[in-house]
Amino acid sequence: METGNDDSQLYKDLQGFLMSERVDVRKAATEAVLQISHEEDHRQRLLDHDSGILFKALIRNASYDGSDFSSTAQEEAAVVIPVNALQALVYLSSHGKTANQCIDLLLESQMISRLLEIVLSPEPQSSKASAFVQESWRSKINFAVALMANLTRTEQGAVEMLGRTLPEEAVTAAQLPDGKTLKVKPTMELLLDRYLNPAFVHDWPSSSDKEKDDDEAEKGAAGDLTVEELNSKPFDPYQHFSAVLMNTIQVEQGRNFLLQLHYTTDQEEGTSYFQRILPQIKSANPVRRQGTAGTIRNICLDRDSSYWLLNVVQVTKYILYPLAGPEELDVDDKQGLHPDLWLEGPDKKREVDVTTRLYLVESILLLCSTGRQSREKLRLDRVYVILKGADMVEESEQVSECIDECVQYIRRDEEGTAEGSSDASVANAYKRIVTSSTASKQVGGDSNDGDYDTVD
Repeated sequence: METGNDDSQLYKDLQGFLMSERVDVRKAATEAVLQISHEEDHRQRLLDHDSGILFKALIRNASYDGSDFSSTAQEEAAVVIPVNALQALVYLSSHGKTANQCIDLLLESQMISRLLEIVLSPEPQSSKASAFVQESWRSKINFAVALMANLTRTEQGAVEMLGRTLPEEAVTAAQLPDGKTLKVKPTMELLLDRYLNPAFVHDWPSSSDKEKDDDEAEKGAAGDLTVEELNSKPFDPYQHFSAVLMNTIQVEQGRNFLLQLHYTTDQEEGTSYFQRILPQIKSANPVRRQGTAGTIRNICLDRDSSYWLLNVVQVTKYILYPLAGPEELDVDDKQGLHPDLWLEGPDKKREVDVTTRLYLVESILLLCSTGRQSREKLRLDRVYVILKGADMVEESEQVSECIDECVQYIRRDEEGTAEGSSDASVANAYKRIVTSSTASKQVGGDSNDGDYDTVD
């Protein structure tokens, strides 16, 4: 019983320290919370103590502003406070039995709005801020976007995220040639711009940084860093926005945001934000690759978009690129394959993250299930060639089983066709392609390809 009283006093003191006027006391308090948040026994107490007042104090520290301190030491202590608080909230919202409770409490506290203020804050200018303050800002953004990803796992969080639009005074107005200013942008568009802006990526590690030790160089190369190693690193502060995109697709507003076509005056065909993020599948950052793969997978759940994905976006080449490896392909195997899938030769590295590989193979499986014409397009894109090579070296049983399901779809003969017709149709299609490359083109006449979803 005495121990329980001691614990209650400990949490009461901690609550007071989190609201202290002294910067050093707040910093020490957030460090203590960060430490005990990793222990299952303490997580529930952190959420429930004094009817949640301690937890609310932790939330307020996530927005703590340390920019008004005169001394460098005070400022550097102050900028650590929100970093510690956000890191603790990320852990509380993603670990143990209390994770869902934590997310509910954060949404009730309007945490999405608080996080948007943080992630869209201006980067400290190098001429005025110390290197420590700049790195702390990147860490703060990294954990804030990670927490945003955790909150958008729920439907309520995704809806709140997509429904936020900044007031006009919160957006820097850009002057147009005709004297007008740009309209207010939705927050998702602002975040996407930052996510795709390479200027926010700092000091990305590469093998050249570790030339003194070959073993460390191999381990530290940018392409070999794991998702777990990068989750808390400040190299790429907006990296977790890929997970936010992946999560928000669960609601209609999220799908509309990514799939809506945008036109410019000199464009005949519009492009979508989904097409803008697809190149991230080749990023050196595995966090971005994993989030992009998950976004592709979730978009493929929309059966009505299958024709557009396969024939307009040509999503197959983006799905297959990480699954392709250094294996040498013969001339017949290369026929129909996008050159990006074999041009790198023995230098091509296959995706090392098992979750990313699973998302990509599941994307193929989802496309296979959308209809016969989808499967015929996947056969023409020579998906089987890449899956066959990937399966030979796949260590994950779950991924291998998913590959097998895809192969069953792709290699089987369609209902009502002769045995071996699936392979024959691919061969005949390439004969037609070769012939049409030198033949004349008809102008006018009927060229109706039929309804995409009429045959299954």
